[in-house]
Amino acid sequence: MTTNNDSKYNPIVTIAIWAIILLVVNYFQRFKLYTFESDHLFLFDTDWIIGHLREVGGINLLITSFITQFFKFPIIGTIVTTIIYAIVIFCANKLILSVTNTKKLNPLALLPIGFMVLCIEDPFYGYRGHTAMAVGMAAVIVYQRVIQQKEKYEIALTLAFSVVLYALFGAVALLFDATILTIALLNKRKAKAALIATAVTLLFCFAAVISEQFISMTEATLPTQYYNWPTPYRTMLFAWLAVPAILLLAKAENVIKAKFNIIDAAILLVIIVAFGLGFNKLHNSKIAKMQHEAYLADNNRWDDILKLNKRSNSPTNIVSYTNLALAMQGQLLDRMFQFNQKLPTQRTDSRFVRNEIMRMESLVYFKSGHIAEARKAAFNSVLITPDGVEPHDFTRLITINKSFGADDISQKYADALKKTLFYRQKATDALADTNITQLPNNSNFCEIDGFAHDYLEITKVNKQNSIAQQFYIAYVLLSADKKRLLAYLDDHKGEPMHQRIEEACTLMFSTDECRNFDVSETVINDFEKLKKGQKINDFYKTYWYYIAYLNTTLKQK
Repeated sequence: MTTNNDSKYNPIVTIAIWAIILLVVNYFQRFKLYTFESDHLFLFDTDWIIGHLREVGGINLLITSFITQFFKFPIIGTIVTTIIYAIVIFCANKLILSVTNTKKLNPLALLPIGFMVLCIEDPFYGYRGHTAMAVGMAAVIVYQRVIQQKEKYEIALTLAFSVVLYALFGAVALLFDATILTIALLNKRKAKAALIATAVTLLFCFAAVISEQFISMTEATLPTQYYNWPTPYRTMLFAWLAVPAILLLAKAENVIKAKFNIIDAAILLVIIVAFGLGFNKLHNSKIAKMQHEAYLADNNRWDDILKLNKRSNSPTNIVSYTNLALAMQGQLLDRMFQFNQKLPTQRTDSRFVRNEIMRMESLVYFKSGHIAEARKAAFNSVLITPDGVEPHDFTRLITINKSFGADDISQKYADALKKTLFYRQKATDALADTNITQLPNNSNFCEIDGFAHDYLEITKVNKQNSIAQQFYIAYVLLSADKKRLLAYLDDHKGEPMHQRIEEACTLMFSTDECRNFDVSETVINDFEKLKKGQKINDFYKTYWYYIAYLNTTLKQK
């Protein structure tokens, strides 16, 4: 029997509001979803597939990897994730109706979604948790229909559902057990089958630990197996616990009095997501930004990278997508001080950020001819990629190893990429690439004498490498290295001097010395005006602006 409130319940409006909320949420997470594609590539390889089928939850990994390969196009990631959320909401609605007669409480189904949204923000979260959640809840709905027709086989069918679910999709079988147990108790039915199924599932978890598929019972029984590395976060567990929780809330109809509506549910979801996103933003804003930049760099959208960083005004390291975008356009010295340049220092980023940084460094070093550092960063990035195949780093490793004569290693990386859907042609092109600078094996420049020395040596090997030249002088300016600047001026005596270098000369040398270096009178006069407190046009683009405002370390000196 439905209440009066139910007569006002409009499912079309409800679905529309849910769809808008979820699409907006997924839109802002689309570049995180994009990284799932490169982190979990599906390989069309028989041994790889069979190997995963032998694992607990292996079918879930294969399904997830197959789906996420299409996240190479971020809009697909947004749509697929929204569909998964819709499946969870639909199943949750059905479960609520199984313990109460009022449709007005259906917005409670949004509660698990709030935690699933937060899972995406976890740097170590694997998308398998999303697919497992949808399958686990759908299994409960199917189970209820089957049991209605085959009630006398309840124990056998319950065991079959639970065991198969654990074997194919992993620990999500415990969500299935907990849900059917909650429904049985709330409907005052016998819970014997659900209790037996739970015990058997736990037994299988223990067997998986004994067989060394998992390190501990925690890994075997909780959603930690849907993460790529050990992590303190348990957000997916909260999503699972929310399912029996909403059934308990729905059953407590006499307390809620059926006043819970879609607006309340929307507000609840927004609060959960906003709090979680806000909390994660403090820790992962750098990751999210680099994931966005990585997508743009993969598609050669250098102007968009500059627009993104101009808006964010976050500190820019010398080795960054921002400076690479400027150098690719030959504008590093012209425009670098339009951005918040950071004094070159040793990176101290957390391990959460490190993988994204290595991917970025690999690209920057490769484009600028720093082959040894590009290879090191690409190799390290592949080492900590969940499934060990990072396509963009692999393409660089193919070319780099080929340049050092290690054709067998290049072929190994190429063979892996040729088993993917979208990177076969990239592997072929990388093998055929003859444009890479042929550096001798004894010129690895592995930061033994520092970044500046490396790029000085690289420019000596290849004077046509304009990107390396731009990075070298940019580093000299950012570090205010008077000795290196003097050496640069001596090596380029009589050549036209860039205005940024002239501005650096006015700070480091006397007026007479500047004139000896052929610094223009315009720059000298502008500097004299600045010393008198007079403003000049476009001051924020100058090296003086960097010293005076952006670089607090140098300013304190």
